[in-house]
Amino acid sequence: MSSGDVTYRFLSGEHIDIVPAVTTLEGMHTPYCWGCGPQAEQGLGLQPYIEGTRVVADLEFAPRFQGGPGTVHGGAITAFMDDLLGYIPVLYGSPGVTARLDTNFLAPVPMAATVRGVAWMSRVEGRKMWAEGTIEYDGRILVEASALFLAIDVEHYQKVFDGFTDAHKERLATYRSGDYYP
Repeated sequence: MSSGDVTYRFLSGEHIDIVPAVTTLEGMHTPYCWGCGPQAEQGLGLQPYIEGTRVVADLEFAPRFQGGPGTVHGGAITAFMDDLLGYIPVLYGSPGVTARLDTNFLAPVPMAATVRGVAWMSRVEGRKMWAEGTIEYDGRILVEASALFLAIDVEHYQKVFDGFTDAHKERLATYRSGDYYP
């Protein structure tokens, strides 16, 4: 399958050019999110940003994410894609949860190298949103991923937050769902 001059093995390459509902992704998630939370000390440290209608993140995986010799563990790669693709519904103003995630490993992701993840919206049907993305390095696509997200009302997250203990609420004091999604 191809999109313009790029050929994908597992992706449709479809790209919906919807006008983003937000201008920045900074602060759009909980501070302790394992993928992108700035206070998640053992997390991935993902810092996604917007390029047009795509979400992009450059990342050098920390040594603790090594799998086979000199390569990143597949679970860490999949977590990177889940987080990156998960910003697509956020970009368009609709928080969502992952319903399905497919990760296709085309080549090993090297340790001690900065890779680039790119994600985009490929389809929308009611509450269902599909995102696709890649991890690229040195001009090659190493990973292709696609995900189905289900839009969730902000009230759902507020109910979850309201069920937290006081200690948990204190830990997440900077997170209030109404602050993060338009």
